[in-house]
Amino acid sequence: MQNFMLSDVLESAVLYARPYIKEGKLPDYIPALAEVHPGKLGVCVHTLDGSVHVAGDYNIPFSIQSISKLFALSQALNTAGAEKVLAKAGVEPSGNPFYSLVQLEYESGKPRNPLINAGAIAVTSMLPGETGEEKFSGLLGFIRELAGDDSIVMNAYVYQSEATTSHRNRAVGHFMKHFGIIDGDVDAAVDAYFRQCSVEMNCVQLSRIGLYLANHGVDPLTQRAVTVPEHVRYINAVLMLCGLYDASGEFAVKVGIPAKSGVGGGILGIVPGRMSIAVYGPALDEKGNSIGGIRIMEKLSSDLQLSLFN
Repeated sequence: MQNFMLSDVLESAVLYARPYIKEGKLPDYIPALAEVHPGKLGVCVHTLDGSVHVAGDYNIPFSIQSISKLFALSQALNTAGAEKVLAKAGVEPSGNPFYSLVQLEYESGKPRNPLINAGAIAVTSMLPGETGEEKFSGLLGFIRELAGDDSIVMNAYVYQSEATTSHRNRAVGHFMKHFGIIDGDVDAAVDAYFRQCSVEMNCVQLSRIGLYLANHGVDPLTQRAVTVPEHVRYINAVLMLCGLYDASGEFAVKVGIPAKSGVGGGILGIVPGRMSIAVYGPALDEKGNSIGGIRIMEKLSSDLQLSLFN
């Protein structure tokens, strides 16, 4: 598809999705996220040949929130190995809200997958470093390297907002510590998790970061091997099964690509062998996913035949 045609498709997808924004709402349980403009909506596509295509509010920074979980998972797979990661977090859908403690009670403290909050905290606990700041520093360096952009930072206001309100995540961490899922300091793991969720970027930066997952673990623009193909299969499979919380199955049917959402309004979608897609729309649906972003993804999947199940 010619570049100008792809840009037209993105513009059309934003126009299609925009009316749905009024049906969503901001996540008021994180004060900093409840203060953003709910009407923003944007998209960026990076293709493997290096071309970049944008539409809408693609250049507005937002906290990536749970999208950070896939980068922490990638780094943990590289540093700790798949066997250890699998021992600490499974790969099955949970069927419960992403913040739930229920399954931990009757499954010996082991999270169902690394993309619910419990699983993400367990994965973050495996990152190198003793303190939360040390663990996060390494992860931020990894993210910056993927983006080729040292300007990416943590939003301190969002971090403070998370750290002062998220008692449930602390409870999840200590519950897993009781069962031996977290080996080191649980408070360090939870603090690093708050920090990673507060990383801020725009759609262009986020879609750039996703390219290695569309190219067998190799950054197609620098030819640097970020990870091994086995880890990419692991990550993309988990994204397909669990990446959009309780809406993952419906997303697989309607869109059909691996993707991860965050309550900051972002979604990162991976089309293996073709492209990386980032969307932003802070108004969320009842499952905690960007309501406009989901519609953009559905339109792009239909127009560009992106589904892996076609």
